[in-house]
Amino acid sequence: MNTLSRPLLRILVAVLFVLATAPDLHAAKQIGVIMSGDVPYYGAMHETFVAELNKKFGKTEKIEIILQKPFPDPISWSNAARKLIAFEVDLIVSYGSPATQAVIYEKSSIPLVYAGLYEPDQAAGLITGKNVTGCGFKVPLSSIIRYFKQLKPINTLGVVFCSAEEDSVRQYKTISALAEQQNITIKKIDIRSRADLDKLKTDHMDAVFITGGSLAHLWLNDILAILKRRQIPAADIFPDNSASGVLMTLHPPSTSPGQMAAEMAAQILRGEKPGNISAHVFRDTELVVNLVEARNLGLTFPVQLLVEATKVIK
Repeated sequence: MNTLSRPLLRILVAVLFVLATAPDLHAAKQIGVIMSGDVPYYGAMHETFVAELNKKFGKTEKIEIILQKPFPDPISWSNAARKLIAFEVDLIVSYGSPATQAVIYEKSSIPLVYAGLYEPDQAAGLITGKNVTGCGFKVPLSSIIRYFKQLKPINTLGVVFCSAEEDSVRQYKTISALAEQQNITIKKIDIRSRADLDKLKTDHMDAVFITGGSLAHLWLNDILAILKRRQIPAADIFPDNSASGVLMTLHPPSTSPGQMAAEMAAQILRGEKPGNISAHVFRDTELVVNLVEARNLGLTFPVQLLVEATKVIK
């Protein structure tokens, strides 16, 4: 090889190396998503999130979503969070308090957007961090008791919750304190396994409130089947999308949080720091009453309550 060709060869090799190692400017952004449980409320929120994200990025950028729906227990939430962190995704989105806290516990530098959290500002400082922002919701649980009392005398209220889920526990404590003020006895129904559903078969209760616990909603149809046999009305903080037998629900809408989470995610993927994006708490609620279930239970909704309802299932 002559002396002139050697420098040219070195230049060619250097150029090829640069081309081989240059970043792919069209590489997909990866978003890891964790649901606290396979709950329809979170599913509807995620559908809105994906649709809004597609509107924002369209064909200009590739977005790859890695979705995790772990079984609702601490080990599974932790494993799901660690898996997404190991994938080195560009952003993590979490639905519900348990999944959010699992991600925060890992102390990752990956930005986090949460959605669907019950009163995150009251979560004992657990929803914090410079790489964290998101949106939660607030529901006036006192209204649940008020609605029940318009339907029938309430001396004993059963509360279905999960002691492994911090937000579910707070809902239990809040409604218990409200009930105590009105001399209503609380029946504590902690669901940690399917065997715990047996408590619903024996305890005396005039009505049951179902908190936003993911484990309870995993077995929601079983819970409602037991209550239906016993002619006990149920209210839920999450929507009953399949009209499976909840008498009434007082819940936050799923569309707004999904839209806001998508907006926050888009800002972060385009370079904004999560700490510069203000967190938000939705206070709008939807009251849905089921007249079919009321008739099955021999109950009648007063006109004023029907007027107050966002939706009436006939």
